[in-house]
Amino acid sequence: MNIKMIVSDMDGTMLNTDQEITSLTLSSLIQAQKQGIMLVLASGRSYRTLIDYGKKLEMDKYNGYFIGVNGAALYDVSKGINTIVQQLQLDEIKEVYEMLDDYEVEIMAVLDDTIYDYIPDSLLQIKKQYRIDNNIADDVPMTAGTFKMIVDQRRGYDHINYINSYSEINCVVNKICITNAAEKLIDVYDHCVKTLGHKYNFARTSPMWIECTPKCISKGNAIKKLAIENNIALDEIVVFGDGENDLSMFEAVKYSVAMKNGMDSVKNIAYTITDDNNNDGIAKFIDENILKNN
Repeated sequence: MNIKMIVSDMDGTMLNTDQEITSLTLSSLIQAQKQGIMLVLASGRSYRTLIDYGKKLEMDKYNGYFIGVNGAALYDVSKGINTIVQQLQLDEIKEVYEMLDDYEVEIMAVLDDTIYDYIPDSLLQIKKQYRIDNNIADDVPMTAGTFKMIVDQRRGYDHINYINSYSEINCVVNKICITNAAEKLIDVYDHCVKTLGHKYNFARTSPMWIECTPKCISKGNAIKKLAIENNIALDEIVVFGDGENDLSMFEAVKYSVAMKNGMDSVKNIAYTITDDNNNDGIAKFIDENILKNN
């Protein structure tokens, strides 16, 4: 492999279940950059929640990039410049929320530092019991995360607003997230794709999490843009991922690497599969296939 760019998803891929980059993975990615390989973090997160990881990875020294919000934004780490590609407008927010009227799901409209969170009463009661069962502190907001029913989102978002209606949202947003138990989200995902799939991208980042962005927005399109700007061929890029919002990356490049813990739909189209996110899957692949050859 003659690799000039490494692109990695974060949650479930580069990050272990403790939301950390292990020392071995950190070392391998820094070494790759020292050898002239560009590092790109591609996430559903906004750039603000990626900055600390970028510092640990020394991406400011090596001209790295963040693909944020599944491709809706690009962040130049060295320059500290965030460029918005496209956001969801007020009429689009209304359309997506109204489509979900008949489903008991949590719906979050998300900006870089703000979440507008709608939680139906029936789900709120379940969350209250979940807090008790999992010994979650009373001050932790009720907002869900990609893999859990309640996650402390204050670490990435300064403003978490609980709303009763989409009409309380008065600004454009980066994305809309939809969540509930995995078994309940199967029908919801099918409904989203059948109803508005022609207009928006709906991607499952985990079995209990769907993200909605404008149709033209994807991690794959963002990679193509960065590749052109940096004169890198698509077969000189390796990507790592675990969720369905990573599928566009896998379709864009030759060398797509799925995590062992990834969704079956992702592993089924991958070039190859590496170890899981808790066992340095990224580092193992890089050390064996990239650093060894450079």
